[in-house]
Amino acid sequence: MQRLLAGGLTLSLGLAGCAQQPPALPTNPIDLAATCGVVAAASEREAAGAKGDLSADAQARILHYAMLYASTGDTFDPDKINIVSKRMPVLFDGTIKGKWQTLRTSCATAFPAAQIKQPVLPAKPVDAMLQCYVLTDFLRKALADQGANYGAAANAYGAFKDQLDTKMTPVLRAAGLHNGDTLKQKRMDELAAATKLGQPPAVIDACEKKYGA
Repeated sequence: MQRLLAGGLTLSLGLAGCAQQPPALPTNPIDLAATCGVVAAASEREAAGAKGDLSADAQARILHYAMLYASTGDTFDPDKINIVSKRMPVLFDGTIKGKWQTLRTSCATAFPAAQIKQPVLPAKPVDAMLQCYVLTDFLRKALADQGANYGAAANAYGAFKDQLDTKMTPVLRAAGLHNGDTLKQKRMDELAAATKLGQPPAVIDACEKKYGA
């Protein structure tokens, strides 16, 4: 998985506002997700200050835009994550040099799920557990790819995933879901559904409240 973009924002935010023409979001779906990812990264850096790594939650909120593009249909397409991630550095300078703050509202309209801070888990236990499990595992892997500074957060996700695994096994069996292609596809479907519930850290918080030890 491509590294997230947030680390490159420290020096570039000082250029905001140089462009005279108000920026507009691209219509291409890939560039739309990538541009809003850049705007999210700039917003997180602005809020956090110029120095240091962004929090794991901030990184997840930035990644959410690529995840939403990857969840456009009924299932999750991992290849689309890399497509958006590769476009973000390409679009970075052109976005940040303009009045990027004005794009926040447009991005909120284009990706309403990215604004949801109090998500509601599915009522059906098998769906709720699977969505919590696959999202936790996805974020664990994504943060592990960001290097040692995110190791503690990745390990915390891993610990929660293990808790879910123990609780989920009998539920999966009762639903007739066993290891194999059917369960693999179900996981991808549920990851797309979990992505659409709201901001990933908020979804994980809801999962921990419901299924945490």
